[in-house]
Amino acid sequence: MKRISYSALLILLTALLFAACKSKGVKEAKYIPKDASVVLVLDPQQLQDKLQKGGISVDTLLAKVFHKDSIDKKDRETFNELRENAGINWDNQLFFFMQQKMFADNSQATTFSIIGGLKDAAKLQAFLKKQEDLKNKEVKKEKDFSYMVTSEGSMISWNDDQVIATVYTHTQKPVFDTTTMSFKKPSHLNTEEEMKKEATRYFTQKLSESMADQQVFADMFKEKADGYIYTSANSSLAALSMMPLQLPKLEELIKDNYSVSTLSFEEGKIIAKSTSYTNNLLSSILKQYAGPTVNMSMLEKYPSDHINGIMLASFNPEIFGGILKQLEVEGLVNSTLEKAGLSSQDLYQSLKGDIAVIISDLALPDDAGKKSVEGEPGPHRKPYGKMIFAAPVGNKTSFLKLMDKGVEQGVLVKSGATYKAGKLLSFLGMYIQADEKNLILASDSLTYTQYISGTGKSVVNKEVVEKIKGKSTAFYFDIASTINGLTPKENTLGFHQSLTTARNTFKDIIATSENFDGKSVKATLEVRMQNEKQNSLVTLTSLLTDIAVDMRVQARREKEMEEKMFPGGVPGIIRTN
Repeated sequence: MKRISYSALLILLTALLFAACKSKGVKEAKYIPKDASVVLVLDPQQLQDKLQKGGISVDTLLAKVFHKDSIDKKDRETFNELRENAGINWDNQLFFFMQQKMFADNSQATTFSIIGGLKDAAKLQAFLKKQEDLKNKEVKKEKDFSYMVTSEGSMISWNDDQVIATVYTHTQKPVFDTTTMSFKKPSHLNTEEEMKKEATRYFTQKLSESMADQQVFADMFKEKADGYIYTSANSSLAALSMMPLQLPKLEELIKDNYSVSTLSFEEGKIIAKSTSYTNNLLSSILKQYAGPTVNMSMLEKYPSDHINGIMLASFNPEIFGGILKQLEVEGLVNSTLEKAGLSSQDLYQSLKGDIAVIISDLALPDDAGKKSVEGEPGPHRKPYGKMIFAAPVGNKTSFLKLMDKGVEQGVLVKSGATYKAGKLLSFLGMYIQADEKNLILASDSLTYTQYISGTGKSVVNKEVVEKIKGKSTAFYFDIASTINGLTPKENTLGFHQSLTTARNTFKDIIATSENFDGKSVKATLEVRMQNEKQNSLVTLTSLLTDIAVDMRVQARREKEMEEKMFPGGVPGIIRTN
């Protein structure tokens, strides 16, 4: 499995370096089923140009990944043959897509596929048969394509123009037989037949059944970018029929909701912009219950100048009531809650709709990572840090009613007008304070006191503050300070080079989303790098190659240990388990 992992990583890097997309067309879309839940498209021409401008060539990359021992020499030869003599057309875009399917027995199948261009099918077949672990595999021919099952749950299929690599998993669960009152083993799966069925669909489906007929998918290519991502909620519709309780109009609420995103590698940052298109029913709900923007005052009074992460959200709580009404289940929910003396309104009206989660001062103890006298890593210690979860109260009557129910159940205790954590929550380390104004969950009493009194003040980069103002949701994560704080001074972990490079690569992440604008919901994700002058793809590639190197080193160490323990080879029973 590890060998497959780093091989897949190297294949992806090769694709980025050598492909040159000459056309913006999406001819591969006809091979992608319309019900695919996720499609990722990479534009190799854009990526190739940025890498070359950054001084990264294939020779320097391979020289770093592969060393000069016999194992590396063989892997490098195979790798070079893949890109030069396997018949693959590196002039095409790369399409990665995923499908999910539910079966009548409540089992689920997930399919991951990659589509690439093909210019010589005979060379591809010769390349496959030349591989040591594939030389005895049979190449089977169908009317519209050929295929080879490379292992249990994976296959490669192709025609004259395209090659598709597929990984397929079908997860089954024991079925309860009410007659015998016992669980039965699932029926035996014919994985090869199921994969063949999927491949047949790819190569023979009508255009109307493919992504070529999806206008939202086609339109996203109008914006120039390095990569594109498409997601659809329709893949979850099959699961609705498996629900024990069928909700009216739930399918109508979920169906035909799509999201498209563009991915761009810029100087010093990676930018992803997404647009979510909602169906008529969901659009009407979002429009009717439009929300406010994030409450910045909840961040400003946080008592720390070492903030690791922020999550702010503001919404109209009445939207939950609107959804219940549209699903025609409000009466059912209220009748269920009535036994406890509550209503659905009590649940969603109790809070105002402003939420803040802030984490800061994450750090390991000074002796973390140090070895004991025996040479083993020291005892596990929890990292230091502070945290606040804050939510202002909305309807005071509803909120106090919920808190009183918590007291009745022993989850909370009441002291005057204040609600605190009960014994179980206190044992779990939760510090809770709630009154008619706020619900606060804190890491400790001092952080709570400083936060609620407003005597402290958060220190956040002004640029970050400006980016999250006026948004409906905002997320910030300081990658650099978190890695530094949680890295032992004496590193006893593997992947040392990768960790070092990661510390010098990433700065932080900023993600925000807008309110519904009448047609869609827009969001932006920005990953900022330490090197603001270098293209982020070049920076990221350096990290990926270090990871690949560490994976190879780790795999080599494990193989050497196996050879020492089992000079004659690892016994089959151990490999099986």
